Amino acid sequence: MRFPIFQAIYKKEMIDLLRDRRTLISMVVVPLLVFPLLFRVAIALSSRIEEQSEAEARTLGIAARVSTPSLREALAKTGYPVFERPDLSSAVEKKSVAAAVEEIPGNPPTVQIYVDSSNPTSGAAADRVRLMLDVLKEQRIRESLRDSGVPLNVLTPFTVKRTNVAGARKMAGSVWGSMLGYLLLLLMFTGGMYPVIDMTAGEKERKTLEAFLASPATRQEIVVGKTLAAMTAIFLTAMLTLGSMVYWLKNTRLSSRSEELKHMMDTIPLDAGTIAMIAAILIPVSIFAASLMFTIALFARSFKEGQSYLTPLVLLVIFPALMGGLPGFGLTPALCLIPIFNASMMVRSVLLGDASMLNFGVTLAANLVYAGIAAVIATRMFERENVLFRT
Repeated sequence: MRFPIFQAIYKKEMIDLLRDRRTLISMVVVPLLVFPLLFRVAIALSSRIEEQSEAEARTLGIAARVSTPSLREALAKTGYPVFERPDLSSAVEKKSVAAAVEEIPGNPPTVQIYVDSSNPTSGAAADRVRLMLDVLKEQRIRESLRDSGVPLNVLTPFTVKRTNVAGARKMAGSVWGSMLGYLLLLLMFTGGMYPVIDMTAGEKERKTLEAFLASPATRQEIVVGKTLAAMTAIFLTAMLTLGSMVYWLKNTRLSSRSEELKHMMDTIPLDAGTIAMIAAILIPVSIFAASLMFTIALFARSFKEGQSYLTPLVLLVIFPALMGGLPGFGLTPALCLIPIFNASMMVRSVLLGDASMLNFGVTLAANLVYAGIAAVIATRMFERENVLFRT
């Protein structure tokens, strides 16, 4: 294999990629702007909905049918206006009040809260009402014990204190690891789809594939040059996604109720060693993805047909990538042999700071083997005339 030949092919493909608008959008614009912006908008909307629900609940107020003065006092302490309604359930359902409370006589009496769980406003009001009623219940119990001469510490024979031994970095790694591996792998495949289609089916549509085949370059050199260009696009998409997610999440203002989440977002567990390990995990995956998509796209006769061939592959990536980021899975050498899943799981382990070097080595070796097999298959397919000139 002649290095100057496939270097020239690689350079030509990279220039073509930079000239193609669709490729730039999928490889640069989506990771840097679109996806982080959507994520930021989702967080902002969530905080806004939370604040609006609380404000709307205070405006609508609650309906009550209670006879005990202390219960009415507890409802007044919620800060919501209290109204009388003939049909409490219907009032909540029609959204004329946020929630409703009814005292049902008995021994002991039952306090029933009517809530529309599909409505965030009603849920916020019901939570507030329940909190005030719990305070009233505890107060009554303490008064009864005091009147009976029973010491109040009978309510708390012992205390339970929960101590989190995970540091800030590990907690942040848990949050980031559950989503970052999935997002990186998904955008790697979506970002690499258009470059791969352009250098296979796109070449057929432009009638430039024949010029490649008539050049002094061998089929293997052509495949290597094109695959390296596709791998570069895929890996660059992953790194741009990583960088943009870090920037946007650090500069996104969260609601006041999410201070703990904000602290974990600010404590980004990305030092030089962690980034190097993530890059080492993603490089073989990039080669594997480029070779696999290259092989599939070779069968397409047009750009549109190439999209229809590769879209199912992108959808297939979602499940193992998502499962790899879920907590509860213990990564073992056997699980490290599952492609895509092993990369997602290993990214999560690296961010948590508990990555086993054995699992890391098995994951790296397995993905390198898969990448090599996919590259060999891509070369074999490129050597078949019935694949290149499908009609």
